[in-house]
Order: sequence, then C-alpha cells, then structure tokens
Amino acid sequence: MILKFVNRKAELEALNSLRNKKKAALVLLYGRRRVGKTRLVQEFLKNKPSLYFYVPNAEEKTILAEFSHVVESEFFEGFNFSNFSSFMEYIVKKSGNGAVVAIDEFQRLINIDGAMSLIQKYWDEKLSVSRSFLIFSGSSIGAIRRVALSGNAPLYGRRTATLKVEPLKYIDLFSWFKKYSAEELVKIYGSFGGTPAYLEHVDENLSVENNIVEKILSKRSALYDEPEMLLMEEIRAPQRYMDILTAIASGKNTLSEIADTTGLSRENTTTYLKTLEILNLIERIMPVTEQEAKKGLYHMKDHFFNFWFKFIRPNRRQIELELEASVWKSVEDEFNRYLGYVFEDVCSEVLVEMAKINRLPIRVDRIGKWWWKETEIDLLGLETKSRRALAVEVKWTDLSYLEAKRLLSELAAKTQQIREAKETTLGLMAKKIEEKEKIRKEGFMALDLQDLNLKGDMALLIKEARGDSRSPC
Repeated sequence: MILKFVNRKAELEALNSLRNKKKAALVLLYGRRRVGKTRLVQEFLKNKPSLYFYVPNAEEKTILAEFSHVVESEFFEGFNFSNFSSFMEYIVKKSGNGAVVAIDEFQRLINIDGAMSLIQKYWDEKLSVSRSFLIFSGSSIGAIRRVALSGNAPLYGRRTATLKVEPLKYIDLFSWFKKYSAEELVKIYGSFGGTPAYLEHVDENLSVENNIVEKILSKRSALYDEPEMLLMEEIRAPQRYMDILTAIASGKNTLSEIADTTGLSRENTTTYLKTLEILNLIERIMPVTEQEAKKGLYHMKDHFFNFWFKFIRPNRRQIELELEASVWKSVEDEFNRYLGYVFEDVCSEVLVEMAKINRLPIRVDRIGKWWWKETEIDLLGLETKSRRALAVEVKWTDLSYLEAKRLLSELAAKTQQIREAKETTLGLMAKKIEEKEKIRKEGFMALDLQDLNLKGDMALLIKEARGDSRSPC
C-alpha cells in the first residue's frame, strides 16, 4: 500500500536544511508505528544519491542478508556482508561519496551483538569527521529510548537532530479527503485518528458510519485489533495497560479514579501511566495557567485509540459474534457525545494554527484547558506578558443567536476567576452558529463548521473567524 503524503513540510524542510549545511549529520527520526516515518524518509530521499535499508525483526544472518540484497547490484549475484563491521565499512565509503544513508527500524539492530557499539565507534572515528548524512528511523519507542535517548544509550549525545513524527492534525484531513464535509471529517478524525496508515482504510464512497462499522468494528478488519498488537510489540504484559487505557477512555481522568477503576495501587498506577506517556499514547494535562500543577488530568492523545478503548474493547464479545452493526446502533448516541471532546481538540488545533501566524485577537503564548475548583473553560489562550486572555466556549451543537449570547454571558462570568488575566476576549466555536456575523460585530470571536468547510484554507478561515480584514495583532 502506498500511503498518501500529506503535510510533512516542516520535517522535510528540517532534513533538507541539515543536508544543505554539508556537514556530518546523524538524524534520529522516530514515532509510533504506521505514523508515516518510512513515507517521509522515502520522500526526502527522492532525487538524491541515497541508500535505504530496512532492518527485519530477525537475527544477524537475516539482517545482513537483507542489507546485502539492497547493494547486490554493485558487486555480484549472491554478494553478502560477512559481518556488521563490513557493512559499516561500506556505509563509510558510500557516505564519503555523498550518499544519504537511511536505516529504517534501526532499533532492531540490537539483535546483532555489538552492533550499536560499532555504530558509535564508526560515528566517532570516521563518519562524524566526514560529510556523512545518516538517518536512523524507528517505531518502537521503548527500544529507541534505550539505544538513543537515555543518558547511557550508545547514540546519546551523538545525534545532530531528533525528529518526532506525529499523527496528522484535523486540518490536514481536508487535503486528504475531497468528498467529506467538515462535520464528516470530525467524525473521521474522532474514529480513525490522524495516523496515515489508518486513514488509508477509509473509503470515501461509503458513509462515515459504514466506514466505522466495516473498517474498525468488524473482527475481520485490519484495524480491529491494532491497539492490542501495538501494545504487545512495546510491552511484555499489556493487560494492565489496556485496563488503564479503557478507564481513561471511559472518562476516568485523575490518578485516583484510574487506580480505583483498575484496582491498582496508586504507586503502580503512576508507573504504568508514565510508561503510556513515554509511548505517546496518553498525556497529562494541567490548567493552562498552572504549568507545574501537582494534580493533572490524563487524556488520550490519539483519537483512534480513544475510540477503540471506548467503543471496541468493552464490546468485544458482541463483535466476535459478528454483531458489529448492532453494536454500532447501541453506541451511536454515545459516539455523538464523544465527538464533543474530539471537537475540543479540533478547535484547539485551529487556534494553535491561527496563533502561529499572529491572527488571534491577542498574541497567545499558551493555549489549553483551564479549570479552577468547579469552574471550567474549554479553551484559554494566554498572552502572559500583558496578562491578556482569549476564552473560548466549544459546543458540538447548533446554536441560535440567543443561545450563543447566553453562553458568552456565562463565559464572561467564568473569566472573572482567572487571576492571571486583566483583560479577556470571548469566543465561541460550534457546529453551527446562527447570526455569527452579528456576534462578530459585537466584538466576539465566532467560528463554526461552515467556516471549516473552506477546505483547510487557513487564510480564509482566519478572516471569517475574525469577521474583518484587520492586520495581525
């Protein structure tokens, strides 16, 4: 399957910038499996003298045979590297001639005794003093930390750059899908997430709902057991981790709630949560005004995993009986409520993009959720130096003018409790807002899915959201 290539401009620019310096570079490129790392590397290697090596999950003999096959045409049929040292000597030679060398799933080289130490030795003594350009790409986060990111790792301190490849954002889906509306894309994002290999399964000729049933809920689908397979690849005993992820997906967001739900001690729960954070499956969020708060909330980072642990795992028995259509009917209303949380993330992404080009009413340097005791604001942007804020209420619903004004009035009352802000601008983001132009003229920010239907054109989106054509703040 050839994956579509969408929005990796920043990563490509970083790689090209490093190569243009014509100095030795060792680039660590990593991210969860199927996020598009290989596709990114292959795109970068286009029209460049290069070599691409894939490391199979096998022993030394098989790995060297795979490497030998890549370069066999340079030598003779049946050529084979006798050992890993001979492979490294070849890499030194090719790098000296200007070739970019990429080694994919490099963390599996630990299957070769002494391979990582040899890479360290060759880098220190030969490659680092030449114009070599090496890309080490990997997807097993735990293994990569052991060989490259932790303080005693063989490659620690030697890498020139580290690129973490993240899943695509909601805005990127407009470039991927041409037939779906902005509302349908929220549903796609909420179920398939932003991982390219998962999005490849979506058939635009089907409704979103049929895609969910056929491509995720069906026990014969490729995505049906994907989260479990990923955890088994990263963790020896994934059951406890799956219980924790199920708890978080069901709305248990504090340490105490998660521990109580899973029956684990707080100490063990903390250890498991830290591992899941390292694997980039969850994150711990704090009120945006309190970056060092002691008590945070745990949040699923990937919407596909959130969907799976919320709707698939609790219904495995019925799905195994091939009752996926019935399961979908039973959770459809809950899925719509779940989209409210997805939409908050979508709105946060949009605000971040607007902030990057200084097109919000204030120059925000922080964006996130805010809460204090019983009061909560969906999204709060802060301009910390001048103590100004942008408070936004997010609603996955259609709002009348009167409903919108009521929400803005309630939001204004909430903002009185934000001690870090002397001045606050109010805004609404919803599925649909009636008379939003009138609301904008009254000095509020108003944005709905009709604006997002501009197919991801941020310039037009920003103008619509602000209701005018003022210059950047």
